[in-house]
Amino acid sequence: MYILLLLLLVPCYAYDENIAKQAIYLSQASYCVSTTDQWNCHTCDPSVTLEYVVEENGSRAIQGFDSTTNTIFTAFRGSSNIQNWLENIQVKKIAPYTNTSVEVEKGCYKAYNLIKPQIIENLGILKNKYKTKQLFITGHSLGAAMGTLLGYDILTLFSEYDIKYFVNFGSPRVGNVYFVDNFHSYDIPSYRITHYYDIVPHLPEEFFGYLHISNEIWYNEQNNEYKICDDKYDEDNTCSNSCAPIHCTSTSDHLYYLNVSMGNNYCN
Repeated sequence: MYILLLLLLVPCYAYDENIAKQAIYLSQASYCVSTTDQWNCHTCDPSVTLEYVVEENGSRAIQGFDSTTNTIFTAFRGSSNIQNWLENIQVKKIAPYTNTSVEVEKGCYKAYNLIKPQIIENLGILKNKYKTKQLFITGHSLGAAMGTLLGYDILTLFSEYDIKYFVNFGSPRVGNVYFVDNFHSYDIPSYRITHYYDIVPHLPEEFFGYLHISNEIWYNEQNNEYKICDDKYDEDNTCSNSCAPIHCTSTSDHLYYLNVSMGNNYCN
């Protein structure tokens, strides 16, 4: 009886690889689509209705309706030049929230904040048009970080929405332990997918006071096997962190997720 009660109290969201594949298609499409009449890329699923491309000073997200999941989606693009972004990634934290203990990486927040007002406005329009408050948030690389920040804003500021799916790929660390703890205090299905020796999930380094949100899903080099990691309270050293600190240096692993090549160079 006690075990049954305990199971009922613990939220259980099974990792669904089909949802992850839908997320990776949307994430890659965000690199390729710059106007709403361009929904013809190789990962542009016909079940998706693209409504908005939001772009400002290098930050981009696409938004619309996904009929497969019956959700309003927002997919954030990663950096258009991964090498430049890696060289210029900032380690400085800022405290932009009411709770000043919650700190996030300055560069990611700046990139997100450029398009946040339009993203939020569009969600309201899409909510009314499609008669749903369920959201699908995704992104790759810097886009994964921006997706995490949107997810945090939805959880803490915009309770009129429900996050049905939150899936990101190759995300850098976004915030400090207070950010992570606050994020985890909300009951949502969250999947942070990593690929083998991808360099980006190890930046900024933990010794600067950064921590990843859970739940990490770590794929092997061939992208044909994965491990559901135990990182609710701390990062799992048997998953992506197992290659730290000297082997996690691959940019090619960063640009290849679930057998989809990621980035501007793979749009044709």
